[in-house]
Formats: sequence, C-alpha cells, structure tokens
Amino acid sequence: MTLQDSHASFEKRLNVAQGAVANGDFKRAFRLFSELQKSAPKRGDVCYYFGSALLSVEEFDSAIAQLSNACQLLPTQYEPLFKLADAFEMVNSVSDVETVINFALTQFPKNAVVIYRAANFYREVGQLIKADKLASDCISYSNDNLLSSYAWLLKLNLGQTQDIDQAHTALSAINNTLPNIDDLSDNISPNAPNSDKVDNNSASDNKLQMIVSYALGRYFELGKQSTQAFAHWKVANQLQLSMCDYRVNDLRDLFAAIQTNSNAQKYHRAKTTSFTPIFILGLPRTGSTLLEQMLCLHSDVSSLGEQAIIASQVANFVAHRTQQPYPLFMPELDTSKGQEICQQAANIYANAIKKRQLSTPFVIDKLPANFQSIGLIKTIFPHAKIIHLTRQFADTGLSIFKNYFDANEPYLCDLAELSAYKQLYSKLMQHWRQIYQDEIFEIEYETLVSQPQSTIQQVLTSCGLSYQQECWYEQYKREDKREDKREDKREHKQKFVSLVKTLSSAQVTEPIHQRAIGQHNKYAAYLKQNGLVSD
Repeated sequence: MTLQDSHASFEKRLNVAQGAVANGDFKRAFRLFSELQKSAPKRGDVCYYFGSALLSVEEFDSAIAQLSNACQLLPTQYEPLFKLADAFEMVNSVSDVETVINFALTQFPKNAVVIYRAANFYREVGQLIKADKLASDCISYSNDNLLSSYAWLLKLNLGQTQDIDQAHTALSAINNTLPNIDDLSDNISPNAPNSDKVDNNSASDNKLQMIVSYALGRYFELGKQSTQAFAHWKVANQLQLSMCDYRVNDLRDLFAAIQTNSNAQKYHRAKTTSFTPIFILGLPRTGSTLLEQMLCLHSDVSSLGEQAIIASQVANFVAHRTQQPYPLFMPELDTSKGQEICQQAANIYANAIKKRQLSTPFVIDKLPANFQSIGLIKTIFPHAKIIHLTRQFADTGLSIFKNYFDANEPYLCDLAELSAYKQLYSKLMQHWRQIYQDEIFEIEYETLVSQPQSTIQQVLTSCGLSYQQECWYEQYKREDKREDKREDKREHKQKFVSLVKTLSSAQVTEPIHQRAIGQHNKYAAYLKQNGLVSD
C-alpha cells in the first residue's frame, strides 16, 4: 500500500467514525477513534472529533483529556479551545473556562469570533465592563456584518449607552445594505411553517436583518422612542417566525395527552436521590434567573441551570423501557415495574448531576418548559420541590417580544403565538394544581422584587432549607457594575455565584429593583394590536 493509499484509507475511516457519531452509534465511533489514534497519535483533528463525541454523551473527563490534546496539536485553530471551554463549563469549572478563554485571547488577539466568545463569557459571569470592551474590540476587528450586529446587540443589551449613536450609525449602515422590509405580515402565514418565505430575501439576509432589527429596537428603547423600537422588534419577530418549523397549534394534542395520561394520584414513595431537586418553572422571562441566583447564595444550594435533562435523558429512558413516548407511558409508572423504572430514571438524573460536579444537598433545575413534566417529575422524584413563577403576562410578553432567543420557537417570536401558548400552559398548570395542590409553591415576580426578604424566606421554608440572610441581602445590596469605571478592582471581588446563560445575565448584576413592573404600559396598544391577549 502506498503512502497515498494509506492516507486515503485513514481519512475514509475518520469519515466513517464521524458518520457513526451522526447516527448515534457511539460505541462504533469510539472504537474507530481509538484505532485511529493508535495509528496517528499526533492527529489533532482525531482528538477534536473524539473529544466532541465524548462530550455529547457526557463523558466529561475523557472529553476534557481529548480536547486538551487537540488544543496542543492544533495551535492555529480556535475551535478546540471553544469546545474545551464548553467541557469545563459542563462540569461547572468556571475558573478553567476563564483560563481557556483568556488563553484563546492571547493566541488569537485580533480574531473577532474569539473576542465575541470571550465577551459573552464575561457577560455570563457578570463582568459587564469587560464584556462591553470585548464587544467593542470584536466590532473593530470584524469584517462580517452578522458578527458585528451580534456584538452591537450585546453592547446595547449590556446597557452601555456611551456608544449609542455609533451603534445606530453602524446598524443603520448594515440595514441599508439589505432588502427593504417594512412589513412582513403579508409574506408570513401563521399557519404555514416551512413554507414561510420572505420574497427576495435570502436566508442569510433574513438572519442578518433579524439581528439588526433586534439591535435597533433596543437602541430606540434606550432612547425612549417606543414607536420606532416596537417597529424594529416586529420586523425581527416576523423574520424569526419565518424560521420556525411548527406553530403552537401543533402542540395542542401533546398538552391534551399530558393531562389525559397524568391523572394518577399523588405518589408517596421514598426519596429517590440523595439530594433534593428544586425545579423552578413557568413561562420564560418571569424572574427564574433572579430567584436561582438568590437561592444559590445559600450554602446548601447549587444550580444545574437550564438543561433539558428531564426531557432528553429521563423521559427518553422511560420511553425506551416502556416502549411508549411521553406522556403515553405515564400510567405504566403506577405499577411495581413502573416503580423500578422510576428509580432507574432517578439514578440517571443523579448521575447527570454528579458528572456536573454538583454535590450540594439541594440542586436547582430551572428549565422553564419543565412545567410540561411536573407529573413525571413528582412521580420519579416524590421529594422534589416545585416552584412556579408567574409574572404579569403583558410584561412577560413584552420582554419575550423584544429579546432575541437563540431557539426558533414560535411562542418566543410572535405575540399571537405566545398568547396561544399561554392558554395551553395555564390550563396545564391548573391541572397540576388539582393533583399536587400545596406541593407546588407559587411566587409572583412582582412580590419577589418588592418583598425580597419575606419572599425568599418563604421559599427557603417551603424547600426545607434553613434561613440564610445572604439569599436576599447580597442581591439587595449588589451594586450596579455598569456604572463603575474602576473595572480592575471591584469586578473581581463580585464574581457571580454561577454562569448566567440566559438573557437576564446583565439584569441580575443589579440590586433588586421594581423597574420592570409595568414596563408594558408604554407599548400596551402595540401589544394588543399584534395579538397579545392580556391577563
């Protein structure tokens, strides 16, 4: 065999291994990657692909080892560094994430993509001044309009207003290069997912127009020009709705099936995990991040953040064992075999928590959509604490409407779709209340921010946690770092208790305030005209 043939054979086997990963055949993929590494131990791309595959199945330690090798063997590529940072983040090693991010900055000091990634990291840990500076650097080095628009949106969401006129100029210049789209309502059908196409506008132009529109909406909001702000948000939402592949109406059968199959009586089984899960759930933008951060200041509490472990791992396992999907398998759990499956499912969840190096007696899981799975949660974890957060719906609707969510979900980018989703959500929550009654602890966002001490004390009591003043006092006294120019001193003293991956990362660095209550009032007419059904 010639050297060329040997190389071709190697590449073919590497492609086969990657294909096995894509098909979910990880056992075969790992065997092939191991064989390839033995024959070519210096091939950094093999380490990278191997590490990425290990990360996807949550073999974090092995993934970190492979990705660390990939970073050493591929010093001119930043992707392995990003993937390694992801791996450290999954095991809640924020200091290691920061080390990798800073190393990437030193290796690629003028790479706009690397700088933008670093800006987002520092936003997530609450170092907003540093995040803003990096976003500015990203814009300076970027030759890509989409990346620049993302960076401007980041800066504007951080509330940094010193560059606000420059932001408008730059975003308007980008906007002027795109096809003129004043109103997409005639081009987007609410009942035709996948066929929603905006005439004379490519997919890449749609994405760019969407991000620019979200950013310009934020610009005009900061300038207290509500009419212009809403007009840009409307364009952004309509464009994102065109990217969704379903509509809320498609969920009606699922929600009805959840209610039909989750009528079992309350379970009184033994504790299934050594820790107590705390599920914070409800609609997005109702204050879950604020409550999470307050609770995480308790010495016995840590947080998983927003990860779909219940839907992706737990429900999938039960579906595999019962040969029925959620929620159709729910009645089978009320049997002796079902109880055995429940304990196995609880072990899977506990193992996922352990892999993420969370070892406190209480662990928060704050994925809002877990409200769809309350019956499954209480069946598998009878001792779980359920906290349901609500907020005045018009304020929730405005907050969702004006913010860009990475996921293309119709209820996150259309007011009428959100109203339809809210109806399904409210009906299902009423169903859960009838079953679990006082086992669901209800909190209103407005009460949380207006009466933080008494509210957090009630939450701690309902969860079985001792009272610790830090849970409300530290949040109450936290200074707003966006107004402090002495970035080198205080920012490093006030690191956040955990990464904040949500849109609330900037807001929760502030002291508790009530400014977000009633924010919809200046937009009330626009919200109603565009399909938001009020409370």
